[in-house]
Amino acid sequence: MTMAEERTKRSLRRGRAAAYEKTPVNWAPTIPGVLMIVIPMELLALAALPEWRANQTSWLLFGITIPFAAWLFVYWKIYLSVFVTTSGVPAEPINPRWNPFTFMGWGGETLKANLLESDEKSEDLLLFLHGYGSCLSWGESRPLHIHSMGVNVISLDLRGFGKQKGRLDWTLLKVIADIEGLLEGTPSILGFKPQRLWIYGHSMGGFITIRLASHHSGWWGDALQGIILESPAASFPMIIDNNLPGRMVMARPWVRQVLRREHERIHPDLNVRYANSELPYCGIPEVPALVVQAEHDETLGTEHFALIQEHMAENSEIHVLDMPHTSTVDTDERRSTVEVWMEEQLGYNRNVSG
Repeated sequence: MTMAEERTKRSLRRGRAAAYEKTPVNWAPTIPGVLMIVIPMELLALAALPEWRANQTSWLLFGITIPFAAWLFVYWKIYLSVFVTTSGVPAEPINPRWNPFTFMGWGGETLKANLLESDEKSEDLLLFLHGYGSCLSWGESRPLHIHSMGVNVISLDLRGFGKQKGRLDWTLLKVIADIEGLLEGTPSILGFKPQRLWIYGHSMGGFITIRLASHHSGWWGDALQGIILESPAASFPMIIDNNLPGRMVMARPWVRQVLRREHERIHPDLNVRYANSELPYCGIPEVPALVVQAEHDETLGTEHFALIQEHMAENSEIHVLDMPHTSTVDTDERRSTVEVWMEEQLGYNRNVSG
């Protein structure tokens, strides 16, 4: 491959990682919106008006409405399963040294994050991203471990989880835009521009990390040294299939249509489609990667890891460890594996720069 071809290849991998325009307010009637008005009115009329119940035409209209009501019910179940995050009991970070701050996320929204400054006046930075249904405090042992190695650390409850707002109309593209906004504002929070950056992503946070690392921009694009992926998700369609209730996964074509319509409604500048929201289409990072995979992944199974092995083996150091998927449990083996890799990253770069 020539140098020109290599530059072209790299430029194609870099670009906008998310969607950024705010969801437009649409006052035009939609099919789901009309049905949500008509169906309750019909049921109310049948329950409260005897003359309505005695009219054959009203029962005919009700019979016609039943299939549409079933369609609306399934549509709503898909929406709740994908575009509304689960509500759990939020917990504060355990370590009181976390310093809270605010930043501008997707659509100019104000979100909250936390900083743990290095004790060694370091200009290195690690960003930790938790998984779906989790929060910072559940996986806090990971960033605290890296902090003990003399690195500044930032982290947060991702949009829709923990104490962060944004449960409704939730999308991964919003979360990715949030993280880009967080990284862009980090130098003003730290008081300096970090010279080196690493991103640690667990589960869904691993998928976000892959996307960010392969579509980097701004100061942090040049500073990014490597990524750590713990039991990472590698396919949005696979995640959706796991979240869909009952046998709804069998109606994939219809589900995909609903997903497409809702994503297009939420993101007028949508640039990622259902079919390409997985490896390798979402991007392949060119920076070094450490993959720490749970041997018996009770949450994601083996399919996501298979995509990682197939498409990221070239720049990755992969370790399969005897540990659960959840970040609420930590192990000495994980800590040791991450520590050796990070020390090599930190020590190697110090030797080169010195």
